[in-house]
Amino acid sequence: MSVDAPAARRAAALAPLTRYPAFRDYWVSSLLFFSGFWAQTVVLAWLAFDLTQSEFAVAVFGAVRFFPMLLGPLGGALSERVDRVRLLVAASVVALASTVVMAVLVGVGVGAYWQVVLIGLLLGMMQAPLQPARFTLVMDLVRREDVSSANALNMATLMGARVLAPAISGVLIARFGAGAALWAAVPWYVSGTLLLLRVRERPDRHARVASGVIADLIEGFAITVRHREMAGVLIVSVAANAFAWPVIQAFLPVFADRVLESGAVGLGLMVAATGVGSLVGAIGIAFLGDFRGKGRLFLGGTLAFGLSLSAFALAGNMPLALLLLLLGGIASAGFGVMQSTIMMLMAPDELRGRAMGVLMLAIGIMPFATLVQGAIASSVGVVETTFVAGLMLVAATGVVAAAIPGLRRA
Repeated sequence: MSVDAPAARRAAALAPLTRYPAFRDYWVSSLLFFSGFWAQTVVLAWLAFDLTQSEFAVAVFGAVRFFPMLLGPLGGALSERVDRVRLLVAASVVALASTVVMAVLVGVGVGAYWQVVLIGLLLGMMQAPLQPARFTLVMDLVRREDVSSANALNMATLMGARVLAPAISGVLIARFGAGAALWAAVPWYVSGTLLLLRVRERPDRHARVASGVIADLIEGFAITVRHREMAGVLIVSVAANAFAWPVIQAFLPVFADRVLESGAVGLGLMVAATGVGSLVGAIGIAFLGDFRGKGRLFLGGTLAFGLSLSAFALAGNMPLALLLLLLGGIASAGFGVMQSTIMMLMAPDELRGRAMGVLMLAIGIMPFATLVQGAIASSVGVVETTFVAGLMLVAATGVVAAAIPGLRRA
């Protein structure tokens, strides 16, 4: 029995890829799309700081890029009404076009900060509100018993995309400039879009929606707020996106330039380190299959994420900083994979898209938190701000774990 256990775990982890060809095509296309997304994001973040030399300006870029998360509930309702694959294909095409436009502007020497912010907003519009469609599409393509592994593999694409593409972007910026690095993101988008065109949803999985959008949104809010465990997931998600993710999404260019003095290459390595850690964590979760204790992993991963972030702030040198970002990435996988998995499994089938939309709204606090942290970092320093933010996440998660014991047993 023990000899066969590792093989059984591998089979459970890879079941969504081996059993469902449509999910396999979708999974690879997502990996390609998010590789392009992160390659482009690294370049835009570098340009935002390079053009302004301001921590707050970088924070504004990060806030604008994630502001569309506030449209998550609308995206959740939309995902129950339209063909999700066509919706995602349209988003990929717009992201591709924005990359080409910005590459041309930078190439001819007329790139400006306001253009970087505008492209960041457009990217956010194509990615953030459509996350409910991505998550619910996973459940359309696999059976319920494979949802946990499929969602872990799906999250692995989001996290793993931060491994190779950002590192390549950092090297390209250093050697050839930001314009060349933007052009390098184009093949990621093109190949991902072409592969996504092969995916087909099952027609019988489309919801028959008779009510209006406003009624749908109210119903989605009601089900998540009344359910204690789902509400607990939302509270922890708000805390993580208020304290931790603004640092990862917006302040790494500042650490690379002013704290660790590693330049664009260092920025690419730091983003890649978080990606490697997240990928390792997500793959590890996939190997667990349909396991018990999802709530404990969610809470424990979030606690470890906050602690690693505070330690990263005090690292002082690049090797230690990369190690702590790697560990933080592993911990963040427990948070990221389980928050969506728990929500999808607890929500009624007909409300799953809307419940995921409410989760995106909780994540939507990030833009405002990024602006606040940017202002604080400009005043007291990015190291001090990051250190306190990590501890605040630990405290908030601990309170939720104590107040909602059912979430630990979810």
